[in-house]
Amino acid sequence: MSKKTPNIHIYWLLSGIAAFLCSIAVFTFLLFQQLQNVSYTQALDIPYTADQVVILVNQERTKNGLPPLKINPLLTRAAQNKNQHMIEYNYFSHISPKDGKKWSDFIKEVKYNYVEAGENLANGFLVASDMVEAWMNSPTHKANILAEGYKETGVAVNKGKLNGRETIFVTQMFGRTR
Repeated sequence: MSKKTPNIHIYWLLSGIAAFLCSIAVFTFLLFQQLQNVSYTQALDIPYTADQVVILVNQERTKNGLPPLKINPLLTRAAQNKNQHMIEYNYFSHISPKDGKKWSDFIKEVKYNYVEAGENLANGFLVASDMVEAWMNSPTHKANILAEGYKETGVAVNKGKLNGRETIFVTQMFGRTR
């Protein structure tokens, strides 16, 4: 009987260690999940402003020998309306799949009488400079940023849900009036 007692103690000791290690693994997993959620939630406090987006876009224009764009309140309102429409109807596109509304319709609705106009969209970017860099790496977005004809801009940055997941929507409208 004395030979079996040490084996039972080892069994219980090893069981206790295994349970402790499992507890640590579960705790670490839950802590990691919570930290991911906190990080994502903090990001959705929108870590940048529309003005910061304009500054970064204007830096790109200046680097390319172009004058900076001026902020126009009508284009800003058009960008805001476009973001709200995308959030309300759960889409991310230049044309609404819900009602066929085009980006230019938002500009016309605010009575911005343009000769030239354009739109850049982005979502999910937590850092404004990363977003502008992505635009500059896209030929069509870069063309809008560096278009010589554009003189004004309006930007909206909003948080909302896209397909059930919180994200940051950015719309930048470009234009030149008559």
